[in-house]
Amino acid sequence: MDNVEILVQKITDIIIQRLQKEESRGTVTFLGKEYLSIRTYYERRGYEIVPVKDKFNPDIVIVTELSILNMNRIALGLPQTEDEVTIWERLLNKKDVIFLEDGMEIQASQHVVPRALLQVLVNYKNQLVRYGASILPLKNFEEKDQTINKEVKDVIHKSDKKELFTIAKVRKLNLQAGDIFEADKNIIITALARDYMRDLGVQIV
Repeated sequence: MDNVEILVQKITDIIIQRLQKEESRGTVTFLGKEYLSIRTYYERRGYEIVPVKDKFNPDIVIVTELSILNMNRIALGLPQTEDEVTIWERLLNKKDVIFLEDGMEIQASQHVVPRALLQVLVNYKNQLVRYGASILPLKNFEEKDQTINKEVKDVIHKSDKKELFTIAKVRKLNLQAGDIFEADKNIIITALARDYMRDLGVQIV
């Protein structure tokens, strides 16, 4: 009888552990000004907003303010400030970094910077994307494009089975830079499809 009780307790513990893992929330932190629209966007999707000084790595870091000097140093792999080092280490470890396009100094300066210099700066900006970062405008969090996610959810809700998303399926969605792809719990994205979306500048959440 004792052995049965021990076995039942072990099984119960395993089930509880699995449930806790499934219910664990993703975490998001801001580097720079915090935007209510972005906060709301992620909280509605079950993410927890955590302070940047917390001693653990959040799932997503959103950089809402980036000067030209900061951008250049990160693009060149020469981080100096604490925030730059944080961003650089995340890029090295293939962790999600989102740069808010509206908060990048290059956006406000592109009409006054000489054309030749602007091209250099744009190359640095594009380098961040090549490193695996996403650059998204604020409007993506305020007026999210429902079409892409509706098409994805239509496929998923036809069946409770897991749906494998390959490059071929992703291409049919006609994704563009700046789009946000919401991955349902029943979606399995292949590594090649994930890389393809990152190269396009699509943010996967």
